[in-house]
Amino acid sequence: MDKKEFTVSEVIDAIGISKHTWVVFVLLAFAMIFDGYDFMIVNSTNLFVAHTFWPDNANPGALMGSLTTWGLLGMVLGGAFGGIMSDKIGRKKTLIAAVMFYGLFTLPQAFANDLAFFAAFRLIAGFGVGSCIPVVTTVFSESMPSKQRGIFVTFGMAFMVVGWVLAGLIANPICNAATPLLGDFTNQVTYTLADGGTATMYANWRLCYLIGAIPLLYGVVLIFTMHETPHWYANSGNKAMACKRLTEIEQATRHTSHEYDPALLIVPPKPAKTGPNVLFSSKFIVATCAIWAAYFVGQFCVYGMNAWIPSWFVGLGYSQADSVALQTWNNVAAIASNIAVGFVSDKVGRKRNLAFSWLFCIAAIILCSIFVAPNNMGLCIALMLLFGFALNYAITAVQPLMPESYPTAIRSTGTSWCQAFARFGGSASSIVLGGIAGMAFFQTATGATNWSTVVLVLIVPFALGFICTVLFVKETAGKTMDQLAAEEEKLGASERDGNARFIIMLVIVAILAVLCIVCPLVVENWSKQPYALPLMAIGLLLPFVYFFVFGGAQLAKNKAAKASASLGDEASTKA
Repeated sequence: MDKKEFTVSEVIDAIGISKHTWVVFVLLAFAMIFDGYDFMIVNSTNLFVAHTFWPDNANPGALMGSLTTWGLLGMVLGGAFGGIMSDKIGRKKTLIAAVMFYGLFTLPQAFANDLAFFAAFRLIAGFGVGSCIPVVTTVFSESMPSKQRGIFVTFGMAFMVVGWVLAGLIANPICNAATPLLGDFTNQVTYTLADGGTATMYANWRLCYLIGAIPLLYGVVLIFTMHETPHWYANSGNKAMACKRLTEIEQATRHTSHEYDPALLIVPPKPAKTGPNVLFSSKFIVATCAIWAAYFVGQFCVYGMNAWIPSWFVGLGYSQADSVALQTWNNVAAIASNIAVGFVSDKVGRKRNLAFSWLFCIAAIILCSIFVAPNNMGLCIALMLLFGFALNYAITAVQPLMPESYPTAIRSTGTSWCQAFARFGGSASSIVLGGIAGMAFFQTATGATNWSTVVLVLIVPFALGFICTVLFVKETAGKTMDQLAAEEEKLGASERDGNARFIIMLVIVAILAVLCIVCPLVVENWSKQPYALPLMAIGLLLPFVYFFVFGGAQLAKNKAAKASASLGDEASTKA
């Protein structure tokens, strides 16, 4: 490339898998492990935290579900803000700030004695967690060769699930310890059982949140070991630094002294606008509908189920320790699925892989509902492995599509806003499922929750995920980031007409938050009200109405534009 023009993607593809690839992979993997631990530690300790906060309430319901919600709401805000900052100030600075931020604000949660204190710091820490994930996805997509991009993006996300598993493995022995591990700090708690009796425990769960402060130290490591991506440098107008990084990457791999000429570096044109509203312009609305719909479904089901799996099995008669262990087995399977999905996605394509995954989820949840049983730990482990594999396969299959759907200038913004919106699904799911579980229709004759019936509700979002995948997802596998950007340019759609659609989506998100998060927490006996379920259904289904209306309309226009272009090409050929 000494005397001819080149792009960043061409150089990275030419270098292939290198020492640089693996250094980036390891650095991001640890960031995701800490990120995953910080999120899942709430789900792994929520039974014990609930006993501490509400010792006289044997069934906290939506209150217990909200322990998960506050962190997810923080992740919504952090994801939306962090993605924009990543596109503005760089991937490295944003990632370091995010990692240190959630480490710092996880620490005070260990000292919480009520929901208000816990929720406040959970919300703040979630801001850092939410900022971290989209930046990691973006760095993976910008640092890996095109042919292996899907594998590395999804494999990298597997380390977040490693963090989930570690949370379970660490929390289970700590929370169930028969003695106080930190003296008076882990005080004895007497709490009420469902049958009216009482039991005691020690608040050893606090130690789990002290451990969650370790990312503060890792942030310091990242300061000295992580580098900015050449894609970001090039897109920010600093071609000299982009070429310098490309030279450093090649030298580390091939031990050559090749230097790239900034004057020959081609940078794809930047969008006319770079704010979040451009994601809803005619140019990007179909891609936005595709990934927002699919990831919303995945987050709703993954986080909703993880919040309530321990309660499900406690209700079947399993001990608290066994119930948390079953949740951990569910997440162990997620690691395997996250690794597998990238290989399959690169082989069969993003769209076909994702469509199959939703059908797989429907089959898995039906099997779990029918066959889960008390006093059969082996069978329940197998079912949790199946469901954990299926559900996390689906949500991870969306991951490569997020950064591939947008050009460099708005890649992190697009990825982070997709994840932020989807976390409203995750924030709502633990509360909504908790509310549904309290409804008479889902109760047994003895007044206990029949979770095997509740989980069948997930068939509805799985089916919606399948429909939206078939309609809106465009195949992106094997194409360079520059090729994908060029394909969007050919359609000639506007980048400036997204304001109205953006405002409408914000209104829908507000309605969703009110009906599915605020009302269950504020309105007394919300789940007992006859209008509760219809209103929550409206809140959850409104985004899909939006996707079908606006995404469908633009999809039809895009097809018409392609057909017209094809006819023009044929006419030119005949002439």
